[in-house]
Amino acid sequence: MTRFAWCGGLAFALVALGGCDCGGSPEPVDGGGMDGAVTGDAGDVDGGDVDAGDVDAGGRPDAGACTNERGACASSAECCPGLGCEDDGSGTLVCAAMTCGTIGETCGADGDCCSNRCTGGACATNPTLSCRPIGETCASGGECCSSRCADAAGAACAGGDCTCAFAGDCRTGGDVCRNDGDCCLGLCDRPGGAAVGTCATDGSCAVAGEPCSSEGLSGACCSTACLDADDTGVPTCQRLGGCILQDEACTTDASCCSGVCEDRGMTMDGRPIRRCANADSCLPPGEVCGDGGASSNCCPNGGGDTGCVMGAEGIRRCLGGDGSCTLPAETCTSTADCCTESFPRLTCAEGPSGAMVCCLPDGEECATGATCCTGICVPDSMGVPRCGSMCVADGGACTTDADCCGCGCISDGAGGRVCTSDADICGPCTLAQLGEFCSADADCCNPDVVRCATEVEFSTCVLRR
Repeated sequence: MTRFAWCGGLAFALVALGGCDCGGSPEPVDGGGMDGAVTGDAGDVDGGDVDAGDVDAGGRPDAGACTNERGACASSAECCPGLGCEDDGSGTLVCAAMTCGTIGETCGADGDCCSNRCTGGACATNPTLSCRPIGETCASGGECCSSRCADAAGAACAGGDCTCAFAGDCRTGGDVCRNDGDCCLGLCDRPGGAAVGTCATDGSCAVAGEPCSSEGLSGACCSTACLDADDTGVPTCQRLGGCILQDEACTTDASCCSGVCEDRGMTMDGRPIRRCANADSCLPPGEVCGDGGASSNCCPNGGGDTGCVMGAEGIRRCLGGDGSCTLPAETCTSTADCCTESFPRLTCAEGPSGAMVCCLPDGEECATGATCCTGICVPDSMGVPRCGSMCVADGGACTTDADCCGCGCISDGAGGRVCTSDADICGPCTLAQLGEFCSADADCCNPDVVRCATEVEFSTCVLRR
């Protein structure tokens, strides 16, 4: 989860994306009327996913909130309940689940054990768990909830002392958790108010952050994008920018491409499991289409795959249109050319490359970055995706790393995601991640499965086909 270095050979990006302080980061630009947008002051979060003043310059909650799992810290007092500030093995202090005992080690209470089961003074196998949680001993990834079994150096287990480890930035269904923010689905199931529970599960496709079997297009992921973005050896389902896709986890109707966030079941502690749902017989703007088994029937009805085009991550997404007008991010000569059925304010204006394209100005509701003149589509204070600044400053609401001026888009521990510049939290690759701007294949992380799509208006790192 790293942010592309804008300096060097990307001359077009320096001009089009608000300038660059080489050796620093791009200058964030005011959201242009966007409610909850972030300006150059990293603390200026107005009513977004994090209350004003709750985020410091590194994108981490201050003493008024708490730092979620894997967030950088100076002491355990900064961490959310059940977490401690510990060395991650590389000399970096991060908030992590308190060091837990593996099966057979001595314990005084269930919470002392990775398995959350202490019997007769020793950690024991927990029959209620369907897989081994992070921190528990393992011999192969197939035993772990995370699908990753690693040695002390973080390499794939080849024998000896190995433990289940993180594959992405969240815990998958069935893993042990202490907070909702620990879990990819956003729900830590703790019946009876227990301090420790398990991440909720749902029988639909895998949500962003959960492990998937092979890199590339994958129907197992709600986003259809599977990639080892953190170089762990285990790929995970990726987040796509803009509105939340069908079947991904959600909390509000406004955040979903369809405008519908529906209950799909209940956790054992009595809370609804909510995921975005399709509200029509056709797919609204922003939805994945034609890939990974997804339908290609984009709205308006009867258009078939008209308006189903490759997005910033190399995944096809609906952008509206009936074939008689110009779609977002396509070149135009006047506003009259642009498809306005789905986006009434679509305008013929200058895009990132300097060409005139159909796009939405700052503050307008959007579906993906391709619908915005800036290429950035992020949630406002109500969770509604809107065209925002050229890049989002630390602490500002985001949907994917590509939205941020800093190096990553991380969980805020309360169901939202915020930008950070903390390199200790971001992944090992310092090049462009999936969906970020590029000028050549060499600019992109994961070059075996990711390339730079220079043939489109928004030149970004996309999945190879």
